[in-house]
Amino acid sequence: MTFRKLNILLVVLTLSVGAILVFHNVRQAEYVREMNESWNQASVETMQIALDLAALERSFGYVGFIHHFKNYVLRRDETYYFDATESYWQTVDALRRLMMSELPERDRLDLLVVQRTLNAYFRKLNDLYLNRADLSAVDADRYVTVDDTKAREALVRLRADLIPNLQNQYYQTAASNQDNAFWILLSSTYPLLIILAFAFSISVISRKVLMRAKEIDTIFNSSPDAFIYSNSNGQILRTNKMATKIFGYSEEELREMRIEDLVDSALRDSHRKLREKFVSEKGSRVMGAGNSKITGLTKTGRHVPLNVSISSFGFGRHKGIIAIARDMTTMNKLQLDSTHDALTGVFNRRHIEVRLDDEVKRAKRYGRGLSVFIVDLDNFKGLNDSEGHRAGDRGLAVAAEHLRLQLRKHDHVGRWGGDEFLVICPEISQTDATEIADRIRRRFEDLHFPWHCKLTMSIGIATLQPNSATITTQNLFDEADQALYVAKERGRNRVEHFAELQRPKRIK
Repeated sequence: MTFRKLNILLVVLTLSVGAILVFHNVRQAEYVREMNESWNQASVETMQIALDLAALERSFGYVGFIHHFKNYVLRRDETYYFDATESYWQTVDALRRLMMSELPERDRLDLLVVQRTLNAYFRKLNDLYLNRADLSAVDADRYVTVDDTKAREALVRLRADLIPNLQNQYYQTAASNQDNAFWILLSSTYPLLIILAFAFSISVISRKVLMRAKEIDTIFNSSPDAFIYSNSNGQILRTNKMATKIFGYSEEELREMRIEDLVDSALRDSHRKLREKFVSEKGSRVMGAGNSKITGLTKTGRHVPLNVSISSFGFGRHKGIIAIARDMTTMNKLQLDSTHDALTGVFNRRHIEVRLDDEVKRAKRYGRGLSVFIVDLDNFKGLNDSEGHRAGDRGLAVAAEHLRLQLRKHDHVGRWGGDEFLVICPEISQTDATEIADRIRRRFEDLHFPWHCKLTMSIGIATLQPNSATITTQNLFDEADQALYVAKERGRNRVEHFAELQRPKRIK
């Protein structure tokens, strides 16, 4: 997971948690409001039913409608009449509210019985007040008598039904509200749980990111190649340990430098221009491969051969370069060891054979001349026997260096084996080849060695004439070898060309 994706994930998680918290708070407020409304409504309804039922019972009791009605009948005081009338209408209101409540059907029937009884009393009261005011108390009492037995029984049943139901409803509402309160309290822990889960997720992600970064850093610093990360201006931003090892600077010192500071001062301007051009392009490039040579400059001023792979990158408007550099010193040495003789520094036999075969093919393809020398050191065995092998090794090294100095830049020289060397001279005539070989011989003879045993050179030459399509590499080598044999037979320290010989039979 990249840091950009991690940041996006963290933002999404943060917004999600915020949305959940807002939603939770809204829902919690709604729960509290609904709970309060439910509690209040249940309390009001329960209380109102109880009050209305009490009003009905009071109408038939001491201070109710019937009480005021009886007082008027006995005393004929209008005050009691008006009190009875007011009490009646209050009782009617209570009956109406009870009838509008959600009650069982049997309770509604009982309420109708009570209502009919009250209405009968009220009609008798009004008739007595308006039309029969002259009746005696005894006659008036007899006139207004109403059978209210069924009404009183109905009130008893209503109390038996409604009061326990009201209590149960009240307790159920209270229990429900308690349950709601419990769940609201429980749900209030959700944000905390979400925050804890969010924090745990962040912790896990951060730990993974840190572990991943540590892994990358370990790989980064364990690489056998130098990593150099710079911006588009060439300012070095980060390096690994191998970069400090190759160039000799600390990481802090490298971060204060530019890429151009790591190359020779004569090349810095051209390197800067190439870098600026490369940054404007996309892709990658390998430098220091093939025939191109990239050389780094260390803190001590030492030049280091490098193979460099560079890639340009861009993050929005920010552009830069990642360079991966490999010190080719060891690789070059290994390559040199695989193609060169360790003692003399010239090509070894395997590689000079390859070069000889390539040059023969090229000469035949383009119709060019080619000459081959086989050089043998005279008296080399005597030097080894008299002065020791160390002197012999020194003699071989001097001979190889002498051949390199006397040959042209595009000529090749290799150690064939023992004290023999093979020289390849492309595009040279027979006459020129003989002159070059004799000059090599004479100048070697003029060298002064610190030994009593004198070293000289015998050289056999063979030339591949232009357009000699039938001559093979082996034929050419055999001709030079035959010429060398003749030079040895004719006294050593001389040059013989195969074309000038009478082709005598070689004595084994």
